[in-house]
Amino acid sequence: MTAETKNSLSFQVPVLLIYAVLGVLCLNNGYFWDTIQQISKEAHGYYQNGFSTLLLPATDTGVDGIATGYHPPLMGTITAALWKIFGYRLWVSHAFVMLWAVVLVCNVWKLLTRFFSHAMAGWVLFIVMLEPTVLTQFAIASPDFILLTAFIVALRGMLEHKPRLLALGLIVLCAVNMRGIFAGAALLAAQLYYSRLQAPKALNLRSVSNILLPYLPAFVLTAAYFGYYFAVRGWFFTHGAADGHYSLPSGVGAVVKHLAEYGLRSVENGRIALWLIGIYVAFHLAKKIKTLSAELKTVLLLFVFLAGLYLLLGCVTRMPFSARYFMPQFFLLTVLVLKGLTEIVAGRKIIVYLMVVLCFELTGHLWIYPRKIAKSWDCTLAHLPYYGLRTECFQYIDKQGWNYKDISGGFCLYGNRRFTELGNADKTISANANNRYFIYSNISNVDDSLLDELENPMRWTPVRQFEKGAVVIIIYEQKNHQ
Repeated sequence: MTAETKNSLSFQVPVLLIYAVLGVLCLNNGYFWDTIQQISKEAHGYYQNGFSTLLLPATDTGVDGIATGYHPPLMGTITAALWKIFGYRLWVSHAFVMLWAVVLVCNVWKLLTRFFSHAMAGWVLFIVMLEPTVLTQFAIASPDFILLTAFIVALRGMLEHKPRLLALGLIVLCAVNMRGIFAGAALLAAQLYYSRLQAPKALNLRSVSNILLPYLPAFVLTAAYFGYYFAVRGWFFTHGAADGHYSLPSGVGAVVKHLAEYGLRSVENGRIALWLIGIYVAFHLAKKIKTLSAELKTVLLLFVFLAGLYLLLGCVTRMPFSARYFMPQFFLLTVLVLKGLTEIVAGRKIIVYLMVVLCFELTGHLWIYPRKIAKSWDCTLAHLPYYGLRTECFQYIDKQGWNYKDISGGFCLYGNRRFTELGNADKTISANANNRYFIYSNISNVDDSLLDELENPMRWTPVRQFEKGAVVIIIYEQKNHQ
């Protein structure tokens, strides 16, 4: 074993061990946050209908799966197939994402060693892989963890001139969800720029065709799916309430508030340290941008494309932002900032900066906001007590013998318990807050008006509270309920 291989393993193995331990601890956790829809509900549709149709129902019946439509159904179909093979178990999704963690660590390492020495790359690997959003998306077996992996694979294929690797990464990237398609388009624009930088006078019809060829499989598959969807169902948002997220903001104030949310999601959970160091680096190296390598210029352009895309969406939609949307650009930002840092900080002093970034990231799991400030609970391990508290809550309800028709709850708590637990079929919690009982949790990020109402002793009485760490679940009973 060479010294370089030993150095490589000395960083990759500890990271993989951390992920293995976390994965084992989460093996039997239920689906959480948007994975309830993006994985479980869609997988149930395919699992129950025996893959008889590609397009699932567009409205939620509470029994069958429901499709989002604008997200290609890769995760639903794969999960349903894995259930058929290995059994209808929660651990199946977690075991599946553990395989992707190995792919991610290996490809991040190979990409980082293009920009940093092996010793420096090891530290950057820890910063990338222990970032709270990435770690938590792995813990909940999220499609966005697979999206990040596919993005890194595709980026590596582009920079290393490996068209097959690029094509494979793009197929998965575009099939996971709509954000992956946006990222794929940004990769194409960045690659055209990268090719122009490497050979300014060599771009012609043939060379452009060679550049586009790895993108063709992903384009054909994506176009085929959306063409079929539009032919059968029409435009995405003709059904359900999802169109509210993609309608125009109500005014300038709403745009400002939305952009402020974008800013908060960008710096929260400890990432503020990276941004501050980034400002410091940009100030010192702004005049040297022309001297950057073609690879770094391409990474910078790709970062600007992705950041600009969400800046645009913040101005023209009401789409709620989550930090998981930005994982690819956070990775690019980390590479850019820390690479720039090596140019202005000499010797071992740079380790101090790296430790600051890493420590801030680790504190990210402690960023808990007041109840009226929405938090991306799917981006922090602080949510982990929720699973046990949820179980205690429903055990209490079942012990009391309450009728589920009298119970409503907030996000993650409402709906058919089957979709979250793969059990307790048809024990369905309503999203209507006018029922006799309401299950509140700070995980749900309920509207301020509902929170105020629940805290009004003239209308609601707390019946039972379950609390651990930063998570709380409270069962309220409505007074004088008819």
